[in-house]
Amino acid sequence: MKYLKKYLYLVLLILFFIIFTISIQAEEFITLGVTSKKIALSKLESWQSILDEVSKRSGIDIELVVAKDHQTLIDLMRNKKIDLGYFSPVFYVKARNELNCKPIVLEKRLGSPYYRGGFIVHKNSKIKNLTDLKGKKLALTAKRDSTSGYYLPIAILNRNNINYKDDLNVVYTGKHINVLKSVSYGLVDAGAIKLFILEDELNKEHSSQIRIIAKSSYLPTSSITAREDIKKDIINKLRKAFLSLDTDQEGLKAMQKSGFDGFAVSNDQMYDIVREYLVDYSK
Repeated sequence: MKYLKKYLYLVLLILFFIIFTISIQAEEFITLGVTSKKIALSKLESWQSILDEVSKRSGIDIELVVAKDHQTLIDLMRNKKIDLGYFSPVFYVKARNELNCKPIVLEKRLGSPYYRGGFIVHKNSKIKNLTDLKGKKLALTAKRDSTSGYYLPIAILNRNNINYKDDLNVVYTGKHINVLKSVSYGLVDAGAIKLFILEDELNKEHSSQIRIIAKSSYLPTSSITAREDIKKDIINKLRKAFLSLDTDQEGLKAMQKSGFDGFAVSNDQMYDIVREYLVDYSK
């Protein structure tokens, strides 16, 4: 009987340890959703490299989930299929409105968490300003799924009394680099892009052939955002890990393929400028 009690005690102790371990693991495992119309291996690899390093620094395992577009990403967060989402500026605002999600960090490009969108034409084009675009062919990226390639340029056009449906012949290219190439090759009269892609050495052949005719205000970059019910200590651990990536060689190496050169603290007020553009988009 004495040995039986010891045996039962040992079994209960082991069961408690297993349950406790599973509970801890469940709290330290989260999912991050990103968008990709085509699941490019290079994009997945660049994200996985970052998440592996963040996991190592935070002690939190992060699984990558790929969604076809931003609305799907919002729906996944609403249905608690993902814990974190990587949202472009317009879709962060939409997700915040619908889900009250919490911004954690935003990416830095060229050393800044801000960027500008703009309109480009071929360097030899006779188009000098936005008014000259009337009747011309304009390249955008993706209908209703891009901040700088759809919502922002339409808002700017509306501010200048140009109706993109009536006054322009709009084509969609899918990606910002495709817009840049289309303008540089003379396939379209103008295009709308996020301007930092012009600084990429890989794009110099094309960026050398274009001219900027209009720029937006500075906007915050894309944000990594947490679902409303994610615990504060988890968010703090993740934020600390992301912010540390640009402080050492291991972190910089992890970001090498992503185009990011660091992360900055994000807050909701930073996106008020995006809300202003959305008002003009809706006119």
